[in-house]
Amino acid sequence: MESKKFTLNYSKIEDVLVVEFAGYLCEGLLNDLEPAIDKHLEEGCRKFLFDFTGVSMLESPGVAGVLTVTEKIVDEYQGYLAFSDLNEMVTKVLEMVGVFLYAGLFNTRSEAMAEMKD
Repeated sequence: MESKKFTLNYSKIEDVLVVEFAGYLCEGLLNDLEPAIDKHLEEGCRKFLFDFTGVSMLESPGVAGVLTVTEKIVDEYQGYLAFSDLNEMVTKVLEMVGVFLYAGLFNTRSEAMAEMKD
């Protein structure tokens, strides 16, 4: 069995759950990401920041996982989701699948956090 090519790190800054993505987002992403997001949604968290600073590439299953979780946060729970620090390729791919119709896109984590302040 192939080992994971990505890592996910979670931290809470005020009322925002920050998810730091790193590596090559591939199959298995949804299996790792969704339970953590579900837990925070059930606890009442409605603000999320996906920081893509460490992402080098993403495959179709990774894109599908990001889109699934994005729709859950925004459509099902009326939450707010921001993305930051995406490289050009990742930005184009996520733009093509419509992620930014649901979520904000920011150059840096600090810009995204400033937008999410109450």
